Amino acid sequence: MERIKRRNRTVAAQIRTVETFAKNPWPLLRVADASARRGNPVAPGVVAGIPSVNVRDDEQRDLRKLLSLLERVEAWGRLTDGQPQAWRVQAGSAFAGDDAKTDPYQVSHSAWHALTVATDHLQCLRSSLVRELTDKRASVHIHTHAQSSLIRGALENGARAVWLAAPATRLTRISRRLALEAAEVRHSSRLRQLVQQPAKRTAEDRLRQLTDLAMAAGLAPERVKKTLNAPGYGEIVRDAGERTTLGADIAEVVWSGCSALAHGDLYGTLGMLERDIVARDRSVAVTRVTGSISGLYWSAVSAVFMIDHGFGYYRQRAAAHH
Repeated sequence: MERIKRRNRTVAAQIRTVETFAKNPWPLLRVADASARRGNPVAPGVVAGIPSVNVRDDEQRDLRKLLSLLERVEAWGRLTDGQPQAWRVQAGSAFAGDDAKTDPYQVSHSAWHALTVATDHLQCLRSSLVRELTDKRASVHIHTHAQSSLIRGALENGARAVWLAAPATRLTRISRRLALEAAEVRHSSRLRQLVQQPAKRTAEDRLRQLTDLAMAAGLAPERVKKTLNAPGYGEIVRDAGERTTLGADIAEVVWSGCSALAHGDLYGTLGMLERDIVARDRSVAVTRVTGSISGLYWSAVSAVFMIDHGFGYYRQRAAAHH
């Protein structure tokens, strides 16, 4: 049996000159004890009141790459932050035809919403990482579990955008959009029951509307019920991964690993984090876990890759083709 002692990591960096991070290696430091932040006297040799030890060379490299990777999120944030030209669907495009057949549950609206949510998760990840960033100093905080939850949210929503927009056939895109809406109907109906606030339209009425839209789009009546049952996120992530060079297996591995950390599953904690046994008491090993910089970086790479494909598919379906 292992008793877990969780400890977040604060990594401090002194930047020697004002250059890009990629060209200027940082002498990074890892926190050894955060007691100085609680008002205790600062001992000699600490950085910003935090006693630290050297970070491994591979961690320095991965941390620099992680921060460089997340710089792309700023551009996505500008796209999703109220720029109508970014999400506008052109007449004669694939999305224009999709949206006409699914109104008021437009395919393009759902795909763009997924990309917006995915981007927001990565913006939050960057905010949680960077404590201080100036031309002379950078301080980065590595959590054990929470940042993987953000990457999971980014990957899920990026995959949802790909899953919606990537299929070549209109009926598949329409069916997937209506399936997502059917799931929303069921979940929102349950929530309203719990808070005792019934909707103006019953769930049955809303589902009947989705059935009518599906059949009007060309779906055979005997297939409607099955089609309106949306798959779980595991299946969505695998399907989206298969449509990128990530592949289904890698996409699922990253999603499952981040999910394990988000849920606090022990196999995720022991298998994906840095750990050291600090004491033993008979059959119990007291283990200290800290966030894995490498694991965080490679998980973020997968999420960014998926979201990038989502934006690519969106642009393709939103552009006029005749």
